[in-house]
Amino acid sequence: MRILHHGLNYLVVDKPPDCYIDGDHPTHPTHPTHPTHPTHPTHPTPDCNVDHSNHPHHPPNCNTETNLDTVKATLLRRFPQYTKLRNVHQLDYATSGIYCLALNKKAAAAAGRLFHDRKVKKTYVALVRGHMKLDSYDISAPIAKDPTHSFRMCIDNLTGRPAQTRINVLRRGFFCPSLPVTMVQLEPITGRRHQLRLHTQLLGHPIVGDFNYEQPEYTDTFRMMLHAWKIVLAFPDEAPLCVETENPFDALVVERPEEK
Repeated sequence: MRILHHGLNYLVVDKPPDCYIDGDHPTHPTHPTHPTHPTHPTHPTPDCNVDHSNHPHHPPNCNTETNLDTVKATLLRRFPQYTKLRNVHQLDYATSGIYCLALNKKAAAAAGRLFHDRKVKKTYVALVRGHMKLDSYDISAPIAKDPTHSFRMCIDNLTGRPAQTRINVLRRGFFCPSLPVTMVQLEPITGRRHQLRLHTQLLGHPIVGDFNYEQPEYTDTFRMMLHAWKIVLAFPDEAPLCVETENPFDALVVERPEEK
């Protein structure tokens, strides 16, 4: 697991996809070995199911049969001087990228205030199905728990909590080997559970490889294509903490579909 920042107050890592933060987690329905994964009817997936473990933009999965380590367990072994790592935000099991942990109570409280006051700028990158018509979107759609499913959330204009996302198109192209996709930059204004996944689905462009929301046609590929790309914590009395990772999807999108 790559360390992006290690200071006196915070430890920031590049979390692999399909990896839990800590050991207190439920059975997760987005695991890539889910027995009922449908396959895409018109886009065959053999090229998507190759071993990507050595791909330079794909960090190894930390929840394989031989390694059930979580983010916290891995870091506590690597940095035995810390007895506790404090969560200051959330990152879904299937999502890769920037994850920040506080190294003491004071730092956790300071970061917590920033997240509560929406003074943290988070930027994600994703591959979504299809070619988006516009170059930017501002989505406002409330989110609630899905009453028909124990894990999923849903758009609910009556009981949902307000949720806003800014979407900017980075590239349009093809993935694996002929699926039309759009690479997008996602900036959540609010921080609702599964917000980015639902808001892209609402536009008719769900995130590729998202078992729960890329419906009715699911792309059975090696991971969900959502990555926490950049973060800025703007502290009022000290320099901001700015962290950025590489874009793991750059090498996966081509300009033209491969000919059969």
